[in-house]
Amino acid sequence: EGFPLAQPQNQRNTPSSSNMITPAQAFLLSTAGNSAMCVTLPRKQVTDIYLNGSQIQENSEADAGWRFFGLAGGAACAAVYLADKNINNADDRKILNGAIAANAIGNAALFVQHKFMEDHVKPELRWLNLGMQAGVAGLAVKALLDKK
Repeated sequence: EGFPLAQPQNQRNTPSSSNMITPAQAFLLSTAGNSAMCVTLPRKQVTDIYLNGSQIQENSEADAGWRFFGLAGGAACAAVYLADKNINNADDRKILNGAIAANAIGNAALFVQHKFMEDHVKPELRWLNLGMQAGVAGLAVKALLDKK
């Protein structure tokens, strides 16, 4: 059967263009790795790559938040995957795509406007994440506007 994200689960969630991924697949690809990293890797190892060095390295509150994000992101990935796989009507598909769009737009806004992102995240990683979230939002908004 192969990798479950490689193909849409059914015809109802097939993108209008055969070479595009679905909004749910984009969400999963943009979130699952970050979530797993936040739960499993030492925070300092990741912040040395991701942040510009001006942040406080040892911070138990931030570490707890980092782990909670990872767990919540993992749960969100499971929920989106199951919803994408099992939705069989247009109204529910719109709700899922709307939620994906809202989440991605909110994430993109944080990468643009949040002071921590501006002050502490390496610019190239800030803009990479912003671009990724804008792409997820674009796919979801396009799916919302498609007349199917």
